[in-house]
Parts: sequence; structure tokens; C-alpha cells
Amino acid sequence: MLFVIILVLSIALYSLVYRFKVKTPAQYIWIFICFALYLSVTLQLGKHPEEALHLVEYSLLTYLIFKALSYRVRDRTVYLTSVFFVALVGIADEFIQWLLPGRVWDYKDIGINALAAGLFMLAVWKGFRPAKICQPVQKISLRLLSRIITINLVFLGLCLSNTPENVHRYTSIFESLSWLRHEEPMTEYGYKYDDPEIGIFYSRLPLDTLYDIDRENGAAYGNIFHHEIGSMDEFKKEIAEYNNPSRAFLYEFFIHVKRRESNLSDYTGENGTDMLRDAAINTAIRENMLVEKYFRNTLKHSIFAWPESRVLELKASESLGIRKYDRTVGKLITSFRLKTAWVTLVSVIVALWIFEKRWKRRLKRSYTLKC
Repeated sequence: MLFVIILVLSIALYSLVYRFKVKTPAQYIWIFICFALYLSVTLQLGKHPEEALHLVEYSLLTYLIFKALSYRVRDRTVYLTSVFFVALVGIADEFIQWLLPGRVWDYKDIGINALAAGLFMLAVWKGFRPAKICQPVQKISLRLLSRIITINLVFLGLCLSNTPENVHRYTSIFESLSWLRHEEPMTEYGYKYDDPEIGIFYSRLPLDTLYDIDRENGAAYGNIFHHEIGSMDEFKKEIAEYNNPSRAFLYEFFIHVKRRESNLSDYTGENGTDMLRDAAINTAIRENMLVEKYFRNTLKHSIFAWPESRVLELKASESLGIRKYDRTVGKLITSFRLKTAWVTLVSVIVALWIFEKRWKRRLKRSYTLKC
């Protein structure tokens, strides 16, 4: 994959340099910087070739959109406008993936797509410096840039609002969309906790709610694991059923127990280095401590409670070095809430419109220059 990307970028670089007749050292420096950044991001995505390929695909898309826009927009706003058009396509692409069975939504992919567009436009703006982009900023250009940024922000806000709770609300009204309830959640908000004994963990629920649900329903929920599931194989098949807001507590219990058991298997297996086994036992112990503390009643009534002898045996094998533990139970957003996101987005949109209006006042009547 790296070879393909280097080859494609090299051919593109060769063609563009000769076409745009890059001459000054500064231009070559900017082109080299952007090329190096492409390679750096590609290497970081080496474990996910399909994501690395997005860099090439969205760079090509950026070029096509830039070429189309530059027939009408001949000032420097065309660079930003092109990036935001590509970003919008990236959001739409991820949304379509969320609708398809077996595909998932990922904000990271949106960022990769936008990054590809940004790097490509930076290379064109500072490196190739196309001669036809030579006019002063026009009113129509400002209007187009403002509108495409606004559309991006509104779409992003709608995606941030597409939580399982809201999916359930609108699919209750439009029953034909009820199948969306079984798709992996697009956006979920949760809480980040730092337990001094266990480490950092994440939950969809406040700690008080976790404790209350476990105390009131632990016995009933624990029995589910005796009668409805009964084995880890069935447990894995049933995860999707509990991956919804009304069963968030059970879903998180599932994930923690699954992670505990899978790491225990890695520790007891024959393959793997001492370092990997040490990490596996550390994770298994921390996950067990987590379910014992926050899901105590549910664990006690389930088939997954460990005997004290096993706990002592594993702790005796654990490394003396305490590792920083930091694990989530899904793609939870914990740094902000939905209300905060919308307040920020609306504020940015209002500021953008004010900026557009003030800048337009500084411009003379829109006109066109022949380059």
C-alpha cells in the first residue's frame, strides 16, 4: 500500500511540477513538506490499508473539485472552498456506510478525508500556485465559502445528534426505518472515570446509576447469564441485542467480562512473549476488579464470578509494575455533551455570517479580472 501511494504521489508530483512550472525554492519546499506529511500519515495508518488508500482517493477528488470550482472562482478562497466540499463528501460517505449492514460510522475517517484534502490544497496553494487563481476576493466567492462551511457544520451537528436515543425516537415515528436501531451507534456520549485502584474506564452511565441498577436489578440480570446465554459462545452472539440505551448496563457488563476472559486466554495460551502475557494478565485483573466493584451484584448471580483462588493466583503472577489502564466500551464521546456541541456550532455559524457580511462591505462591487 505504501509503495502504491508513493508511486501515485510521485507521478502526480512530476506531472504537476511540469504543468504548473514550479520555479522558486520556496515552492519546492512547500511541496516537499506536504509530500512528507502524506507519507507520515500513510505510515501511521499502515495497519489499516483501506484508510491509507483514502488519502489518495480523496486527494484525487480534491483535485477534481478544485478544477471544477476554479472555472468560476478565481481567487484564493477556492482553496478553502474545495477542502470543505471534500469534507462534506467525506461526511456523506461515512453516513452511507452507517446505513449499510456490516459497515460502521467513524469520525476518524472523516478527519482522514479532510486531512487529505487540506494537504493537497496546501501543496497547490503554496507550492504549485496556479496562475489562474489571481483575482481579488469576490463577494460571490465569500458567499459560496460561507455556505459550504455552514452546511458542513450543520451536517456535523446532525451526526453528533444521531445518538441511539434519537434513532429510537425518529424510527418510532417512521417505522420503515426501524432497522436502524440494530446498526452500530453513530454517536454516543458517556463518562470518563479514573479509579485509583483500577485505572481509567468509560461508561454510558453515571456511577450512581451503575450502582443503583446493580443493586436493584443485579439478581435478575445475573440470572440472564444462566438461562438466556449460558456460555461465552452464545454471549458473543447476543452482544448486539443489548447494545442499545435501555440495556446499556448489561452491554457494558458483557464487554468487561468478554475482555476479561479473552485476556485470560491470552495469558494462559502458549503463544506470545512475556511482555504480551504480562499485559494480558494486567488487563484481565483490572477488568475483574472493575466488574467486582461496579457490577458486584450482577456478577455474583451470573456464571462469570471467579473463585477467590483464581483471583489470588492471577494477582500473584501479576508484574510488580503498575501499568496505566485505559479502556473504553465503545466509541464514547466524553469530552463534551451534545448541548455544548450545538452551542459551539451555532456560535461558529453566527460568527461566520457576521464575518462574511463585514468583509463584503470592504469589497467593491463584484467584478471579474482576466488573468
